[in-house]
Amino acid sequence: MNQRLCDQYRVPEGNHRNMRKTSVVVVLTLGTMVAEIVFGLITGSMSLLADGIHMGTHTFALLITLIAYVVAERNAGNQNFAFSSGKVGILGGYTNAIILGITALFMVVEAAERLINPKEISFNQALVIALIGLVVNLFSAFLLSAPHQGQEHGHQGHHHDHNLRAAYLHVITDAMTSVLAIIALLSGKIFSQTWPDAVVAILGALVILKWAYGLLVSSGKLLVDYYPVREDRASIMELASSYDITVQDLHIWKTSENDKAMVLKVRSEKGFDRNSFYNQALAACDCQHLTLEVE
Repeated sequence: MNQRLCDQYRVPEGNHRNMRKTSVVVVLTLGTMVAEIVFGLITGSMSLLADGIHMGTHTFALLITLIAYVVAERNAGNQNFAFSSGKVGILGGYTNAIILGITALFMVVEAAERLINPKEISFNQALVIALIGLVVNLFSAFLLSAPHQGQEHGHQGHHHDHNLRAAYLHVITDAMTSVLAIIALLSGKIFSQTWPDAVVAILGALVILKWAYGLLVSSGKLLVDYYPVREDRASIMELASSYDITVQDLHIWKTSENDKAMVLKVRSEKGFDRNSFYNQALAACDCQHLTLEVE
């Protein structure tokens, strides 16, 4: 039997940069959250208050993102993790997806209550704070999305990092709710109506629910070791055929955003170069860990 032990998590190249940028976004989001909640209560704007509360949950979620980065990196060499600490970031993304969904449901409930029991809104004050919130959110989104441009085609890219994707989605949903709050406040001011404020908050919440569901599914699949194995299986079968051996058992799964592991059991009647096959099997599936059993 050939076996390669997993003793270190490959920390992505942009990990430290992502942590620094997320830290900046946390500070900006926290300040904007306080301003929007306070002025939402003062002005009576449901969409502004919902945006502030929504941003508050995102501040907490962004802290989870930071913690996930730190825990994964500090435990990179901890052998108590069977296949490294790579899934800590995925768990952070999954947790944030749940928070995002709960926040959206809360927004729907609060907005529905305002539809039933309308309250007066100070439109001018609410608009100023909503515009400030939008600027902060757009800047935060720019900070978190910047690495994506330079790493799009690499193995360490933004689009492979569920933890960073969760943080980015939180900021984007904040920006979207800020835009919707501005639209609702403007229409309410023009037509002297308060119901657009609540209706727009509900529409925004439905969009957030959709995004949360997508993140929940993609991160959840990785956590339960779901992996579309068809292409890798075909590569292993082709390689085994070239060595005139039979594949009896094959399991491939992701151990982190970018790393894969494989357990392979083969049977050979004539014998073959095991080291050569082992290395080619690793390369064929771009795996970092392989346990090979030969009968």
